[in-house]
Amino acid sequence: MTGTEDRDVLPTCQVHPSPKNRPARPWFATALRPIAVLAGRSARAGKAVSLRNATWLGSAVLVSGAVLIGSAILIVSGIALANSWQKIDDDNGVQVYSKELPNSPLVAFRGETVMNAPVEKLLWVLADNTHRTAWVDRLEKSVVLESNGPYDYTVYQHFSLPFPISDRDYVYRGRAKRGKGGSVVLEMQSVEHPQAPPTVGVRAHLIRSRYELIPLQDGKTRVIVEVHTDPKGSIPNWLVNLIQESWPMKTLLAMQQEVGKAYVGQLRAP
Repeated sequence: MTGTEDRDVLPTCQVHPSPKNRPARPWFATALRPIAVLAGRSARAGKAVSLRNATWLGSAVLVSGAVLIGSAILIVSGIALANSWQKIDDDNGVQVYSKELPNSPLVAFRGETVMNAPVEKLLWVLADNTHRTAWVDRLEKSVVLESNGPYDYTVYQHFSLPFPISDRDYVYRGRAKRGKGGSVVLEMQSVEHPQAPPTVGVRAHLIRSRYELIPLQDGKTRVIVEVHTDPKGSIPNWLVNLIQESWPMKTLLAMQQEVGKAYVGQLRAP
């Protein structure tokens, strides 16, 4: 089975437009229609537009122009707003944000919280493959395919999903580096690897994911996680967004519990 094969069994429906429905006029054409009607009637009657009508016509043009400009400003503002992080949840000390990205129907998500643990312990948890299935949601199997040290590795991961959705698996590369102000950034992205096993269901694509660990006072750390992934298959985009919306909250709460375990060590920052 290839990674592009579609195995999800989900109900589908199609809506067929009525042939009687006509394409809707652009909103600006509807707004300017009274002006065109007035000008047309005057032309057909062979009469010049009176000063009063001309004044009204000019005012209408100015008002319509203002509406057009105002609407354009709103549209541009809406685009700018859509390209920024919007808070969608705040619970258990975790803030969750969503972000619409250009040319993608799939939404990116971000989680942020403060953990009572130093950067070195949290970095150890992220690099530890032995206990990863204990805290990563629905992770069935995790295998390191290649390692160039603790800060650069390629991993195969199998996620078990409920019926009728097929299981997903990923092959991705993770690389950790120093960030600003003593922070550590771990970036992950899907890659191809010769040692990757055949897919267990559908080979998903990790477009981009990252952890940022920012040291604070008293041995605490601000943890930020972002994810933008495409599970592929036939899952509708709106359902993908709905499912992934809870991922940052689950991940950060589970990570907070994991870092308190007795076996957790420390990994020096790169």
